[in-house]
Amino acid sequence: MRTVIVEDERPILELMKLVIGRNRHLEIVGQYTDSREAMEGIPGLLPDVVFVDVEMPFMDGIELSRKIKNFNEDIQIVFVTAYEKYALDAFKVDAVNYILKPITEEDLNATVDRLLKNRHAAVKSSEDDKKNKMFILGSFRVYGSSGREITRWSTSKVQELFAYFVHKKGKCTSKWELCDILWPKFHSKKAEHNLYSTIYRLKTVLNKAEIENTVYCENGKYGMDFESFYCDSWEFESFIENNSSVDDRNIGDWEKNTALYKGVLFGNDDYLWDMELNEKLVRYYSLSIKNIARYYMKMKIYSKSEEYLKKAIAANSFDEEAHDLMMQIYFYMGNKTALVRHYKKLSDLFQKELHIKPKESTLKLYKSLLIKL
Repeated sequence: MRTVIVEDERPILELMKLVIGRNRHLEIVGQYTDSREAMEGIPGLLPDVVFVDVEMPFMDGIELSRKIKNFNEDIQIVFVTAYEKYALDAFKVDAVNYILKPITEEDLNATVDRLLKNRHAAVKSSEDDKKNKMFILGSFRVYGSSGREITRWSTSKVQELFAYFVHKKGKCTSKWELCDILWPKFHSKKAEHNLYSTIYRLKTVLNKAEIENTVYCENGKYGMDFESFYCDSWEFESFIENNSSVDDRNIGDWEKNTALYKGVLFGNDDYLWDMELNEKLVRYYSLSIKNIARYYMKMKIYSKSEEYLKKAIAANSFDEEAHDLMMQIYFYMGNKTALVRHYKKLSDLFQKELHIKPKESTLKLYKSLLIKL
């Protein structure tokens, strides 16, 4: 787990580093003697746990912990104090534990056990609310309630029918529309026969994975009940559509949900009917990572901003907005060489692939940044 230590007394900080550094479950990614500096740096470090001294000048550990929780409630807090009287305060801010100074391996190990249990529960919670799971971004994996994965779909049409039901999110589709999608060149009677056979086979496949009573027919239309399903694509799409801005309170949620996008729908299975949705999800992904990059740019954590912009450009090498932001990052980093190299690479790409130059505003931005370095 990524770990940050906040302790204003240097000798105690060094002891904590020594003890914590020996624990194989903890990786120290940051250390601070000033609580104000800690609050500025923690958002960029993305820790899983923060060890916080209670009594510190300027901002005490209780207040710092509240601010950390406001930024990301999933970060676990452990108080380190010389006084047991702070135990009640620790639990008021939902701390995992409090450890009395001087910290010992025994106390730390007991705390780490709690941290691990909480972490495993948090990772599983959103998915475990739904007993069946589908991971369809960059792959096509389906699991039943017992955790059994569907590895054989009996036929490619069975798999495509299931994928189409997922695409429709439970909305019913007429049998003739399904026939046109799955067997566009077949005579209607032949296509209808194939559909009935494929639906039967799909039910059989789902039952073997302990996914029962989900396929249904209503007034000649077919659909699936996905009430008991978790789907990474739906989670990602819903988050982007219901959140517009990135701030200190939700940056963790933005990063967690953006990480759900691992590629096009259904992995290598290329279906014509999901092309429009695929394009929308790619736009959402691009929008999301650029929003995160702007947040880190605002926070002056330029290395994180650069990291996300590289992902944006990898997803769409012709995204001039991402290229503009990347040039600004190199300017703020004072890296003239990287700025020049990036614009040249961009210019060469556009000339080679599109036979055009980057847009005029991009050139103007480049020149204005270059002259200031």
